Amino acid sequence: MKRNRGFTLIEILLALLIGSVVLISIYGVFSAVSQARNRLEAEGDVYHQARIFFDRLGSELGSLRVAPLGTQAVFSSGHDSDGNIYFEFNTELVSPLLRQNGGLSRVRYEVQQGDESGTLYRSEQILLTDLAVSEPLRFFSGVNDFQLRYLRNGNWQETWTGKKPPQLVEVTLELDVDGRSIPFRSSFVLPGVK
Repeated sequence: MKRNRGFTLIEILLALLIGSVVLISIYGVFSAVSQARNRLEAEGDVYHQARIFFDRLGSELGSLRVAPLGTQAVFSSGHDSDGNIYFEFNTELVSPLLRQNGGLSRVRYEVQQGDESGTLYRSEQILLTDLAVSEPLRFFSGVNDFQLRYLRNGNWQETWTGKKPPQLVEVTLELDVDGRSIPFRSSFVLPGVK
């Protein structure tokens, strides 16, 4: 009579080794796909935030109030006392919640530097009433670089202090995504500026 023979130890170890290699390969592929998905999701969020910022800024600059109101310049830019970059301007595009108080506001964008990166803030003050400046709202964090350039009569300037607004504003923005910088740049022609 013939005896049924089982698997030898070497055959079992070889099967376990092949199974382990297959499972490790599958896990590696799954891990790479998962990391790529997370990276693309984070980049998508940053692109979305930048698009919202540039759309909003373009709309506000497109509604620039060219005629001065009081002694304040229509458009100004530079560095505040803490060295933070800012620019502010008068616009006829008012936030919906503040619209009932008037149709003209002073909008200020400011980048406050932190330890590793900056945070872009936006505040708004209604000019036709005695309301205080709104609490600065965080637009987004992770700002590695924020630069502004202004064009007037064919000359580029890094800051703007003139009484008349520039003809064109160029905004360069670099946002951090998991240790990588993603650059954005857009230019805005200011209407009604001669």
